Parts: sequence; structure tokens; C-alpha cells
Amino acid sequence: MCGISKSSFLLLGVGVIAAGLAFTPVATSTALAGEKAGVKPDTPQSKKLAVGSNAPEFYPAKWLKGEPVKSFEPGKVYVVEFWATWCPPCRESIPHLTELQKKFKDNVTIIGMASSERVSKDGKDDRFAKADKFVKDQGDKMNYRVAYEADRKVSKAWLSAAEVDYIPAAFIVGGDGKIVWIGNPLEPAFETNLKGAVDALPVDKKNDKKPSNSEKR
Repeated sequence: MCGISKSSFLLLGVGVIAAGLAFTPVATSTALAGEKAGVKPDTPQSKKLAVGSNAPEFYPAKWLKGEPVKSFEPGKVYVVEFWATWCPPCRESIPHLTELQKKFKDNVTIIGMASSERVSKDGKDDRFAKADKFVKDQGDKMNYRVAYEADRKVSKAWLSAAEVDYIPAAFIVGGDGKIVWIGNPLEPAFETNLKGAVDALPVDKKNDKKPSNSEKR
């Protein structure tokens, strides 16, 4: 796992407080103009995000791959996985996420959320370009939706709120919109809980077929 420094979390905390004090009609109009990220300005957010909590609303600044997810639809399972191009375990998790997206394609939407890209040592902010190139270079090896943000508003609403200080980190959102599991997507528990979330869907919401023998692991 790749850690996120304590200083980064302190800065995130200060940013959250400052953002709370700075909500004005101007900020709201910017959100309506399509710059939304994290949670809506008028959406109450609990201090701690945990299993059983309602999933925060999801507004990445940009999408690098796939159709944008505008809301978590009832009766569908979602995975929000935080990653970065510079993180070796994050890159290691990509084939597994692609495999699971294919396996549960009818019931699960996997989203890779790039929230932790780093500015170049020379000070050049080429974070978006690096993430975009990485995703394009992966091609079908990274065959799920990918989103990007620079200001870490989504990261604050999810990682910081759940007190998670590492990546890759995955959040499974069940069909009822609640967090089912939080952890490293490379852990066996990730797939177990993802399958459990799909199995828990009402029968009339399931569209998947049982995997063939060749698909079973």
C-alpha cells in the first residue's frame, strides 16, 4: 500500500474547515456550472465514514475513461477505488479490477478515482496529463471507468472521512447506497464482499448470469 502523509491530511483538514466557512452563492454557482466535486455544498456529511454509512455523493472534476457516473443508482453496486500512477500496488490492482468489472459487468460499476497525483519536481503541474496518458497507455488492461481530480474534494469526502491514509483503497457501495466494505482491493476480502453485495441485491434487480467454469477462480 502507498501511504498518504500526515501533513497532507492536516492540509486536507484545514481545507475542509476553510471550505465550510467559504460557502457562498458564488461557490454554489460554480458547482452548477459543472465544477462539482466531492459532496454537494448543501449535503450534510457525517464526521466519520464507515461501513453502514450512506455513501457520499460523487462529483469528480473530470473523467478520463468511460461514461460519467452522475449518481449511485438504487439496485446497483459501485466500487470507488482511490489510486495514483506513482503507486506500485495501485498499478498491481488494475488487472484484478478489470477482471472483476468483466465478471460482474451487469451489476457492478467500478470507478478508479485518481485523487493523489503529484506535481513534478520542477513545479510543473502536469498531474492531469500524466494520469490521462497513463490511462490511455493501459488501454483494455484498465477496462473500467476512471475519474480525476486535482483539489482532493472527493478524497476528503471519502478517504479523509473514513480515516484511510493509504492507497489503493476501495469502497464498495451496496444497492441501497450504503458503504458495504472499505479496504485494500488486493485483499481477498474485497472480492468476497463485492460478491456478497451483488448477492444481496433484490432478485428483480439482478441481471447477471452465473459464471461459467472458465470464469470461476
